[in-house]
Amino acid sequence: MEVIPLGPLGRAVRFVALAGGLAFTLVPVLWVASLALRPAGAVTFPVSLLPPSLTLENLRTILFTDLGIGPRPYLNAAFYGISCGVITAIISLMGGYALVRYDLAFGRALLLVFLALNFLPAAARLIPLFLLYVQLGLYDTQVGVILAYVAGITPLGIWLMAGTISQIPIRLEQAARIDGAGSATMARRILLPLAMPGVLVVATLAFVDGWNSFSLPLILMQRADAQSYTVVLQKYVQADVGINWNLLAAGSLLALIPVLTAFALLQRRLITSGGFSGAVRG
Repeated sequence: MEVIPLGPLGRAVRFVALAGGLAFTLVPVLWVASLALRPAGAVTFPVSLLPPSLTLENLRTILFTDLGIGPRPYLNAAFYGISCGVITAIISLMGGYALVRYDLAFGRALLLVFLALNFLPAAARLIPLFLLYVQLGLYDTQVGVILAYVAGITPLGIWLMAGTISQIPIRLEQAARIDGAGSATMARRILLPLAMPGVLVVATLAFVDGWNSFSLPLILMQRADAQSYTVVLQKYVQADVGINWNLLAAGSLLALIPVLTAFALLQRRLITSGGFSGAVRG
């Protein structure tokens, strides 16, 4: 396909659009960092983007003092996120493979159903989940919270993995079976390496969903020692006292570190197309 070069006006419009999108994404993050790294009491409205001075005292307060929330809520969120990522990736890989490789009568219809489920608001699931969990004894348990995360993100994961599996030539699997490879060997040596970019995308999305979720742990978990940081940070938003902007921003800034680290470590694998375009010759 021939690529038509952009003229001066087109390049200018593209630059303005990219700059605007980048500013829309980065300015809120920079503002949170500015609030978190400025001294306590130095918040006056309108808040300037550049703090008068920098300090790490707010971060230390969040993690190591009685005024903070400590590291436990972040460890809880990490446990929820990692568990959700691993379970969702496994289920999505198997579900996507079954929908693509087996001649199911309603395979395409199921894919559309999974896609439609992604548009279901999370709030619409809270009351049914709460009533179901009370009956099943899963209310106020970490297993129940993880299962709720997995149930919410798995439809999207299966839909994404179905697209990834469909790009893998089936002749590679057929050749492996002719050579005597069993299902486990074929999955470990053929399918999983080629589908790894899609698996990582699904696992990362599930991890971020479990790490950042607020409504599910708020409704389904009451024990303070098992709450996520998203819920515990509410202590800095009080109607009678006001909002402690410095500590709220410091807690939010700490929450960005694992997500940014995960994307930084996986960025090459996340953008890999799979590398199997030349695996099969006509």
